[in-house]
Amino acid sequence: MPWGTAKRMRGVEDSSVGRSWVRQVDPRVKVVSLMIFIITITTLQHKTMLMAAGIFLLTAALLAGVPLKRILMRLLYLIPFGGLVIVTLPLVIPGEPLFSLDLGFVQLVASREGWESAVLPCLRMTAAFLGMIFLTATTSIGDIGSAFRQLGVPAFLIMIIEFTLRYIAVLQEELVQMQRAAKSRGFRMGRNFWHGHTMKTLGRCIAMLFLRSHERAERVYYAMLSRGYSGQWKGSGPVAKIRLLDLGWGTAMIAVAWTIKFLELGGARWFGHLK
Repeated sequence: MPWGTAKRMRGVEDSSVGRSWVRQVDPRVKVVSLMIFIITITTLQHKTMLMAAGIFLLTAALLAGVPLKRILMRLLYLIPFGGLVIVTLPLVIPGEPLFSLDLGFVQLVASREGWESAVLPCLRMTAAFLGMIFLTATTSIGDIGSAFRQLGVPAFLIMIIEFTLRYIAVLQEELVQMQRAAKSRGFRMGRNFWHGHTMKTLGRCIAMLFLRSHERAERVYYAMLSRGYSGQWKGSGPVAKIRLLDLGWGTAMIAVAWTIKFLELGGARWFGHLK
């Protein structure tokens, strides 16, 4: 395997927090508690509470040793989804005009109600994504897969996810090689996406990538069969016992999420009435 591919494959599994104490927490506890945390915060209706949940997860990730730059780089993956919501909702939801954009043949008007409707799902996506960043940065892919198996998730589904994550780097390496080969033959990207020669070359690259992926998948499958693979997961040894420290960590995470939800439901006023 080329050195660059191996380096990218290691990059999929974040090793930046290898010595962090959070990494020692039982993966099953982390998976369950973070799933409950994410489900709880995605039901929040108040923007301030959502921001508080996001800041808590960001702080927890930083305290666990995850570099801020890496967190910000991974948050960039939200731009295609959150950006689409931010751009479209203010324009399609009627209400008080916030600003207008004259394109010559049509005038677009963004409404305040649409903008407020777009912010809430974006905050939910960001908070949930921070939770997933925290989980994947403090737990290896193998440990997450083992945790899901021990929690009863079908092994076939877990195997597909694990192979997808592990071979993303290999497909990236294939794509880089095809780009390098195209440039060596004199290919230059057109000025816009609809340039005919550019479209034709990109289409060939995508088709070739599918073919090479299929061939590689067959080679990997035959290699697994030659090593005794039967489609059944045989386990990775005895199941570790969950410690009190693990349960305490998981309980604390759930307690924070439920406290934020409780405050949103008027918990502060309820405590005020008790005084």
